[in-house]
Amino acid sequence: MLIRFIEFENYDPRLNMAIDEAISIFVRKGELLPTFRFYGWNKRAITIGEFQNLEEINQNFCILHDIPVIRRPTGGKGILHNEDVTYSFSCRREERFRGNLFQAYEILSRIFAKAFYLTGIDVEIIREKRSFNRSSVCFARSSFGEICFKNIKIIGSAQKRWTDGFLQQGTIPLTVDRELLSKVFLCNSEDLNNIAGIKELFGEFNIEIFQENIKRVLKEEGFEVVVDCLQKKELVLAEKLLQKKQPA
Repeated sequence: MLIRFIEFENYDPRLNMAIDEAISIFVRKGELLPTFRFYGWNKRAITIGEFQNLEEINQNFCILHDIPVIRRPTGGKGILHNEDVTYSFSCRREERFRGNLFQAYEILSRIFAKAFYLTGIDVEIIREKRSFNRSSVCFARSSFGEICFKNIKIIGSAQKRWTDGFLQQGTIPLTVDRELLSKVFLCNSEDLNNIAGIKELFGEFNIEIFQENIKRVLKEEGFEVVVDCLQKKELVLAEKLLQKKQPA
């Protein structure tokens, strides 16, 4: 199975979400290969899940401090993007990804776990299919397929599924600003006690090395990797999607 890989680059927060949505549209139409994308953020932002209540966010604080709040196409809870690595994977429901949500999570989680291992980080994959933590903060709760290091969640992921394909998005926080988290999310302090960035847990983490390890694992798992860049049609559609979107 051919996998198109788009390497790490920083973008505007709202454009990041629109690009992922545009990629998923072209992939599900069969116009582009299944696409793995790594990216960062050129300013602080919050993304919230597709069905998350906006009232869980301190909107006045975010407006005052120019922190955009963006609704993701995928589910899950809120993430403060500051210094992190975010990924998306868009694919048709075919070949190894023709199964259900949990089966797709399993494949992608195994790829990330192996890449972390190659990077020197011994992680574990969460196997429970339910989360009983009601926090509004993504990294205060763990669910099936997500990855932990020293009992701390280091990737938060969520999916959006259609009849013809799916989009999975996930974030690896490099550092965590707990004081800012406590101000932008309406949550209790206990939610923040077990949240940490990967650089706080493993100081030598390097984005470029980790990205190369993801490619290596994809090849070991039997995928053929084609490194590419965003195409003009994806960026044009992303801009159109931005114009149509309402505020979160």
